[in-house]
Amino acid sequence: MPPKVYITIKKYNGDFRVMPSYLENLDAAGVKVVNVHPNNQKLYGKPTVIGTIVLIDPRTGAPISIMSGTHITSMRTGAASGLATKLLAREGSKILGLVGTGAQARTQLQAINQVLKLEEVKAYDTSKEALSSFIEETKKEYKMKISLCQNIEECVSQADVITVVTPTTSPIIKDDWISKGTHINAIGADAQGKQELEPSS
Repeated sequence: MPPKVYITIKKYNGDFRVMPSYLENLDAAGVKVVNVHPNNQKLYGKPTVIGTIVLIDPRTGAPISIMSGTHITSMRTGAASGLATKLLAREGSKILGLVGTGAQARTQLQAINQVLKLEEVKAYDTSKEALSSFIEETKKEYKMKISLCQNIEECVSQADVITVVTPTTSPIIKDDWISKGTHINAIGADAQGKQELEPSS
């Protein structure tokens, strides 16, 4: 599985990533293409992340299946944070600070809640609409306390685990806001030029 290939589309403030893979022991091959266009929801009413998966017959190269990869991508990314949290978060962690409450935030919370006994989720987003929608949905689904934060510092300063899911290219989490021993999942910093944490964090 070679590294992702990134294609930037500056004209539309977006990019797409191509991820090919071949598993010889399973005789399975395929490629996933994921588009990331931060303005999609606001301008076109579409998700900011859209994935497509093509499964290929290794014997002939013929396509077997073309399917949506959007939900699979969201679940896989959430699962990666869940696993990292399970292995790296300190024992007894109960408070999650969640910065960014778009679609990906749902699977982040779902996976992390599987590995921790969360008592509270503190959430923040620059979009009041996204934050309100997230709070409303999660209060229906989870029994834990869901807190709406007015700023990022309030969201992360008392958290045992921090998950940041943003497209920012400059640090938004300051080192002195983070308690000693806090585990951080910086999901949005997935390409060159993106950065959510101060370098010292």
